[in-house]
Amino acid sequence: MAQADSSRSLDPIKYEIYSHRLYNILEEGRITIRRVTGSAMVAEGGETLCSFYMSDGTPVLTASGILLHCTGARDFVLKAIEWYEDDPGIYDGDQLLFNDPYIGGQHLCDHIIIKPIFYDGRRIAWCGSFMHTPETGAISPGGMPGHATNIWQEGVAFKGLKIVEAGKFRPDVFNTVCGHSRDPHLVGLDTKAKIAANNVCAKRLMSLIEKYGLEFVEAANARIIEDSEKMVRARLLSLPDGVWRSRLYGDTDGLGEKPYRVVCTMTKKGDKIIFDYTGSSPQNAGSLNSTLPATWGSLFVVLASQLFWNVSWNGGMLRPVMLIAPEGTVVNCRYPAAVSRGVVSAGNMVTATAHACIARMLLAADHIDEVNSVWRGASGPSVSFGGINQHGERAAGQILEGFASGLGATPYRDGVDTGGEMMNPTSNIADVEVLESGLPFLYLSRCQASDSGGPGRFRGGTGIEMVYAVYGARSLEVGLQGSGRRSPVNRGICGGYPASIKEVRVARNSNITELWKQGQSVVSFDEIDRLEAQHVLMPACSPSGPMYEYDIISPRRDGGGGYGDPLERDLDRVADDVATGLVSRLAAERFYGVALDGCTGKPNIQETESLRKQLRNGRLKPE
Repeated sequence: MAQADSSRSLDPIKYEIYSHRLYNILEEGRITIRRVTGSAMVAEGGETLCSFYMSDGTPVLTASGILLHCTGARDFVLKAIEWYEDDPGIYDGDQLLFNDPYIGGQHLCDHIIIKPIFYDGRRIAWCGSFMHTPETGAISPGGMPGHATNIWQEGVAFKGLKIVEAGKFRPDVFNTVCGHSRDPHLVGLDTKAKIAANNVCAKRLMSLIEKYGLEFVEAANARIIEDSEKMVRARLLSLPDGVWRSRLYGDTDGLGEKPYRVVCTMTKKGDKIIFDYTGSSPQNAGSLNSTLPATWGSLFVVLASQLFWNVSWNGGMLRPVMLIAPEGTVVNCRYPAAVSRGVVSAGNMVTATAHACIARMLLAADHIDEVNSVWRGASGPSVSFGGINQHGERAAGQILEGFASGLGATPYRDGVDTGGEMMNPTSNIADVEVLESGLPFLYLSRCQASDSGGPGRFRGGTGIEMVYAVYGARSLEVGLQGSGRRSPVNRGICGGYPASIKEVRVARNSNITELWKQGQSVVSFDEIDRLEAQHVLMPACSPSGPMYEYDIISPRRDGGGGYGDPLERDLDRVADDVATGLVSRLAAERFYGVALDGCTGKPNIQETESLRKQLRNGRLKPE
């Protein structure tokens, strides 16, 4: 209580300076990671997180490029205290490595290193650095095997290895961690990047203690948490009480096509809010499951983005929030269920269903400026790979270009095209040349995917599509991760349609080299049909299999959901979208009811009125 009382009496100017400096220290930690790592998804995509915690593990502040881990990082600190406080002890200079998804994080790819911070012999805080490490030594390359049926097939779970002990780097632990992967050099760089970031964050925090004093720092940290909780409760009190529901369906369990559902019932009363996922399907046989810590992380994504967007990311934000996730379901699977692709399936569906509920609540409150349709749903299809690259070195990992996703439409405008990813507030995608320099792929194109955004009076933002060839490697193991091949995994609102499904085309033994000699190529998903090849339309989730040099892969992602009835969309907007290739002529007629002149590309008013009348009448007919 004394600390809480002292936090209220802090000098307001000094407190604001301190809190901003604390955040900038964490950003400096993230910059450190990006300079040391060898991973393009981290160095350019920004998929990393640095956090400070109270001595008992309560999150104080987070600087994140990946909101999924704001809650999961806390759980590792708590477990370290529970397990190792007495034996072998937690000492100044220690750093501990975790990645067990049944403790925190999303899957074994999520490695965190946490560091206790001591002052005058007393532990006064923790810092932690988190990132996606793209190779775990699983049964297939990339650490995300959809066909895994238990956690042991997904790699090695580290449960707090002291990779730095009393300030001394431990090569025995380091070599063991790296040796369990297909790409030990990359895993080693990632590991050292997190250690370096922790060293930077801890050193900078000590400088603040020297400047302001320990009493002020501890009181200010408590105040940051208190302020977040107060802002969240005030926000909830300003919104109407009620119950909102949403559900989505997945189409594969990782082993084959099998439908499953994620159901969210959101109840808001006073200054509290409950997200109840009762009614979700039993856990999947494959790896498309979410642990309870992972589901908390997926829920945090939408809370931070759509509901409490002006609140600092820490433990205070979650105090008024309750999560109900029945054990044994896809949103709270039982150990030892496989979970490696849960984040790109059930986890993102947790985010999307909660988003739909929040959007409807904001509409009921007449907060129109804050409403947007669901962004692209479950991630994927993403490519995972492993083999020998063009430099003769072992290489494994994933190509994550989902950070260029389509955003949901709003009541006033279209969703942003290839604009970002809700789970990563600093979304970016790696430069093509950077990817090509280290990976055995040659990009033929990367562009916005036609018809990928959900139709509506305002269209959902478009997704992204890529075409690339295996290049510089005689043979490569390639697999796909994701969901949504058969059923869209996001929704529009107020009459808006969902985004497109996800698709991947593969062309084996193609004549692409002959086209190159003629000065031609293929530059879109639809153009793959031009190739003389063995064509395969892949499932969104498939095990790794061999591909050979010049085989072609083309993943096509979905976009954001639409807002409002597409038959009410402005005709000139539809014409502009067709002219720029964001919407096809077929979709303009089928969804928007707009007939375009074959020569000018302008709307034919008479034919459009007739077509829209026909579509409206068709809605009235019983199925």
